[in-house]
Amino acid sequence: MNLPVYLAGLVFVVILAGGCLAAIFVYFNPSSSELLVFILFYLSLLIGSTGILTLIGFFIRRISRRRKAPLPIKQAIRNLEISFRQGILLSFILVVTLILQSQRILVWWYLIVLVAIIGLAEWWLSRRNF
Repeated sequence: MNLPVYLAGLVFVVILAGGCLAAIFVYFNPSSSELLVFILFYLSLLIGSTGILTLIGFFIRRISRRRKAPLPIKQAIRNLEISFRQGILLSFILVVTLILQSQRILVWWYLIVLVAIIGLAEWWLSRRNF
């Protein structure tokens, strides 16, 4: 597959996750919902925010590189892979923070530890060229 197919699929998944989030907001009451509704909410939030953050990261890389020579297609796909990895990690921070806040156990040092763990994971993954 090529880069436009990847990007079109990613946009489709973001739209689908946004539709799922909208349906959860419209059809379910959070005060009387079961655990499955919350799991679906956080899962669709994770998927949607991963897609959005991936697209933002990819286009920032693309725009910053445009001033120089154009990228070969393999390097553009590599940039998309890096953006996807970072989008997953940032979305994970968002979802875990919201889960902790919903349980009223979020304190500032938990957030610092979470960001440090995700930062170390990104450092390790970037060194291993995943």
